[in-house]
Amino acid sequence: MDNSVNVIPKLKARYIGKPLLNSLTKKSFAGSVVGIYQDFCNIMGNDGRMITIAISPIGKSPFSVLIERQDLTRSITAKMNVRANQYGISISDTIFISLNNAETWDPKMLQFPQTFCLKASSAELLFESTQWFEPTFKNSNDKYVIDKLIAGAEQLQHALINRHPIKRSVKYLAGLGFGLTPSGDDYLLGVMASLWITKNTHSLDEIARLSSQKTTSLSAAYLIAASKGDFAECWHDLVQSVLYQDPKTLRDSISEFTQIGASSGQDALAGFSTQILNSKFSLNTVRN
Repeated sequence: MDNSVNVIPKLKARYIGKPLLNSLTKKSFAGSVVGIYQDFCNIMGNDGRMITIAISPIGKSPFSVLIERQDLTRSITAKMNVRANQYGISISDTIFISLNNAETWDPKMLQFPQTFCLKASSAELLFESTQWFEPTFKNSNDKYVIDKLIAGAEQLQHALINRHPIKRSVKYLAGLGFGLTPSGDDYLLGVMASLWITKNTHSLDEIARLSSQKTTSLSAAYLIAASKGDFAECWHDLVQSVLYQDPKTLRDSISEFTQIGASSGQDALAGFSTQILNSKFSLNTVRN
């Protein structure tokens, strides 16, 4: 007679996004795995909430749980059922991730003081990032989408500068492009990051509401979080370097940011840089 008992592997979370923990504390979570990749998996709740399980080298996000390095593709598969609360995450009753001793990470991004003034050296570095697609996209098969992205970005910037309605341009960009976070969404996220740090926040809710209806679940989660001032760790690092305005640090930070995803970092940085260069903080750019 076999008296063996199946023991559910128990993993310990290192970090959890504060908004996610607050959400799990208020209401338990039920959903399923919707995407599994080498370094992370995405879990969609039945009520639309998102949880990302990621290995530690992946940066923190508002809705992520970071664990020690694991081969996620060996233990987690798509469509597995997931249940979670503030104490832990159970994946198809085969894995349990304990949240008891996880460090809570606050994704709320800083906002610049009214006295901030962009230096000429910083403005020049950021301007290089506004040249969207020109250095990297040469495939004629992508030209149609690229032209639409550039047109949508120009429409959005014109609307924001002139305080015109942004509904048309936001809906035009939302979901435009390819991948888990399409280029149009990444551009919108970059614009939102700039609007947040410059305390020009009145458009954030509208951008999130309009765009989240037309894009992927992962993009929607990032955009909705951004409307509340919550951004992934990579954004915090970039914004800190802009605030400190040390040329070498900013150059390195921009270079690192552009390495995110296939083009997500470049797309988001284009939106961020264009918007901040149009903001009040760069109107009186000072020489170094």
